[in-house]
Amino acid sequence: MKKNLIYTVIAILSLGLVSCEALFDNLEGDLSKMTKDDMVASEAGLDRLVARLYTALPMDAFGTGDFNTTNANDTHSPSYGTGGVQGFWNYTTMRSANQLIKDLEEAYKGGIIAENSYKTLMGEALFCRAYFYFASVRSLGGVPLVTEPLDDKYDGGENAGLYIPRSTEKATWDFVLDQFQQAADLLPAGRTQGKYRADKYAALGMKARAALYAASVSKFWNKKPIPSTYKAVAEKLTYMEASYADAYYTQAIEASAAIINSGKFALYGAEPKSEQEAIDNFTELFQARQDSEWIFGRSYQNGVATNSNGFDYAYGPHQVHSTGTTAWQWGRYSVSLDLADIYDNYDANHHAVDGKIKTRVDGNESNPVDNYAYVNYLPAVGELIAYDDLSSPFANKDARFKASVIYPGIEFRGEKIIIQGGLIDQSGKVTYHTASTSAVGKDGKTYYGLGAANEADFSGFNKIGNTNDGNWYSTGFGIRKFLKPGSATTYTQNPWYDLRYAEILLTYAEAAAEKSTATAEEKANGKKYLNQIRRRAYFLDTVELTVDEVLKQRRAELAFENDYSYTLHRRRDFYQLTDGDSKEGARTHAIVPLIDLRLDTPKYIFVRANSHLEGTIAKPVSNNVDVKNYYSGISNYVKNRITPNPSQE
Repeated sequence: MKKNLIYTVIAILSLGLVSCEALFDNLEGDLSKMTKDDMVASEAGLDRLVARLYTALPMDAFGTGDFNTTNANDTHSPSYGTGGVQGFWNYTTMRSANQLIKDLEEAYKGGIIAENSYKTLMGEALFCRAYFYFASVRSLGGVPLVTEPLDDKYDGGENAGLYIPRSTEKATWDFVLDQFQQAADLLPAGRTQGKYRADKYAALGMKARAALYAASVSKFWNKKPIPSTYKAVAEKLTYMEASYADAYYTQAIEASAAIINSGKFALYGAEPKSEQEAIDNFTELFQARQDSEWIFGRSYQNGVATNSNGFDYAYGPHQVHSTGTTAWQWGRYSVSLDLADIYDNYDANHHAVDGKIKTRVDGNESNPVDNYAYVNYLPAVGELIAYDDLSSPFANKDARFKASVIYPGIEFRGEKIIIQGGLIDQSGKVTYHTASTSAVGKDGKTYYGLGAANEADFSGFNKIGNTNDGNWYSTGFGIRKFLKPGSATTYTQNPWYDLRYAEILLTYAEAAAEKSTATAEEKANGKKYLNQIRRRAYFLDTVELTVDEVLKQRRAELAFENDYSYTLHRRRDFYQLTDGDSKEGARTHAIVPLIDLRLDTPKYIFVRANSHLEGTIAKPVSNNVDVKNYYSGISNYVKNRITPNPSQE
């Protein structure tokens, strides 16, 4: 039987109310009352239809994809990796894109819009359709490539024309890249109006991202291959191979180079003169749109609460939360020790040295305490490094760490953020995670288990075994990136960088490092761009181009921007543990500051531990997936008469 897709027919486009003004700044009149015929009979109406496509883009602004990686977890309800990423399966929306493309062609032929307007609007329509298909193929593999409305295929009988076959995964990737290139060829090199609309470089940037994805899936498909006994693999609907990789890496390099060589973009604050300047620059980058680095994204700065998000409301430190918020808020974004460790330290010359946080006198930082919240681990006197201040272990960390992460003792919004997980009294009794615990030190002063007598005066840790107590960080760290540095806000209206220049530099560098046939010039450029990323963080040394260094910089630079889960997915670095594999690094870890009152002068020690939110599980949990789940299930595959994905067979 032919395995095809039934295509939903919608005779008239549904014209719901959408927030076009956030995207476009040149619409006039009450367009919400326009009929479909009115829409396609004027440039303003066609603009409105384009706006509808933009609102459907699955860019996941201010999402929490890092909760599904070892970068972070939700303090209130820990999440673990499944191997999947956000996909797209909405052929009603795809039909809207195809109908708009047809309407634009007819409007141009009919003299309704001039050639320049036609090219721009058509470029935007192709850009959006390519974006939809990119989200589809990365999650689902090969999908039906529908490029026309299909209204004329509905015959009231068998409707055979409405069943469109799934294309192979490779053909789908090739289609996406071709569509982004066609969009780039039509779109202007910049926008004087509607500055949040796609331009030539947004299309090229998305092409670079998609090409790197396709190259990675090709190169690493066999890292954990899905057996060919699955029909979708045998039919190459979910299948790539290493021989495809270099051609895709080349496309990633070429698209990135076109952006870099345009001269229109630069890293914001590219050459700071101090660590503090680097911290300030990286903070400012996410508080407002910085045009030098902006390529594509979404605006939230229109003053409308419903066009905002509650990022600050939910994830800011407990001590400096929004006025008027309720008890089920604040501190819900717990950043892992695993991420904190990857940020390098500065040496005296501002060269990079290993930034793994130092906790032990013997220097052995590789063995976290297992399930510390339940065994009451008591370190011997002199076993752990004693620090004078909560912030001391982080003093020399990468500026991006300090701009992106709330760490113990950080000065933020005029307060010292207290993240402390316990206390050791003079007799050697240790107590973890109990706010009511207090003891007197040898200096005669009273100290508290979580760093203060009142709950309003500390920001961690959440209580032992109580995942419902979501107001305190549970790992020793929280998120700072995107939070307003001056004061808390109920509604966050920072812009969302869906695509920024730093990613383009990193994409070029990764492609040059991975491509087996990379030229000397490509490798030299990759090294240069990699070190430009590091220089913005005030590292003054130069490193060689290696895959490991690129991936480390990518993880540090793009943390919390929904990149890491996609990097793990495209490189096939989510693992399953059903066949004897084990990757301890896939488990999330915490650092637990304790005040040690056994010392003549009380000092802070820091315990490396497995996250207690993982309960008593002995094996790593996060990022452990069955390889079949790299591809999500396809909706209504029986009704649509198409081959299901491996996870559904």
